[in-house]
Amino acid sequence: MTTINKDVLNILSTGVFKKILDCDVIEIAQLNAAIALLIKANIDFDVSFTSGTRRSSPTATLTIYINPTARIRFSFVFDSNIINVF
Repeated sequence: MTTINKDVLNILSTGVFKKILDCDVIEIAQLNAAIALLIKANIDFDVSFTSGTRRSSPTATLTIYINPTARIRFSFVFDSNIINVF
């Protein structure tokens, strides 16, 4: 197992990731905490956000790059009240 794989495994084992992977709907603060951990560990990732509509809730996709040919992709659904936060 390479160093980056150990780093990714350690990140995915944290309480932050366990919590967001074990729920149906996440909060912005939870996604921000996950992003902060990835930045601190110097792990490459992308985040994309799709705003909600009357028919669908807002979603975010977090892609963590393991190596040039492997990645882990998570899709999260936000509470539909996210638009009322601001």
